[in-house]
Amino acid sequence: MKNPTVTNRDLTEFLRWVNQYCAAHGRDNRIPDVNGQEWRLQTRQFRRTLAWFIARQPGGTIAGAIHYRHHSVQMFEGYAGTSSSGFRHEVEAEQAIARGEKLGDLILSPAAGQLSGPAAAEAESRLSAFESDVQFLGKVISDEKRLARHMRRHDPHIYPGEFVTCVYNPDRALCRRGDADGPSLPDCQPLKCRNVALTTENADAFLAWLQRMEHALANGVLLAPYVRDRMQQRRAELADFLEAHGISASTPRETSQ
Repeated sequence: MKNPTVTNRDLTEFLRWVNQYCAAHGRDNRIPDVNGQEWRLQTRQFRRTLAWFIARQPGGTIAGAIHYRHHSVQMFEGYAGTSSSGFRHEVEAEQAIARGEKLGDLILSPAAGQLSGPAAAEAESRLSAFESDVQFLGKVISDEKRLARHMRRHDPHIYPGEFVTCVYNPDRALCRRGDADGPSLPDCQPLKCRNVALTTENADAFLAWLQRMEHALANGVLLAPYVRDRMQQRRAELADFLEAHGISASTPRETSQ
């Protein structure tokens, strides 16, 4: 990782290059001066912006808490916008837009009808209703304001993730704590929860995880006995889960373009 001083110097050089380029080509969108002086870009000016973009991604608050070395998700959420400034609402709106875009991709994907898992049928029903309400006419809505409005009105409460697609129902959610409005991703129990649906991407992620565990177990002499036993148990649970839903390493997978 670069030293912050070096990065700050690079940012200053980049700013000067941009302004020199604009001057040389007659462009009027140069980076303006501040109080009559050249703006001094520094890495600290981007920390909140970076937090905002991380928070926008599925599971982003978890990744953000790890990245910023905070001891709790709540701390990162505060950093990314839980203050009275309203920044938190902006983050939540962007998360809803990102989720809406992902659901649109899922609706239009040829693999959309290949959902598996205990909540697959309910997921298909909700996606069908969402498609009817939002009217994806062969493409995802490109107007973010319109998509945000539809998400507020017709939110199907489906939360795509790397390993599972949560079809959220609070009455049967194993992750639910208190009066949360949605799933608590850090507490997800994907092999047990009845809210779980699996897309082809989810299944591929599980298969890759299974392969990694099998590779580690093949070199089991390097593992401590307790770790090896726990990994064998976890591997058996995952293999049983995938088999129960018709997913195996030999199953041909279709991926959307």
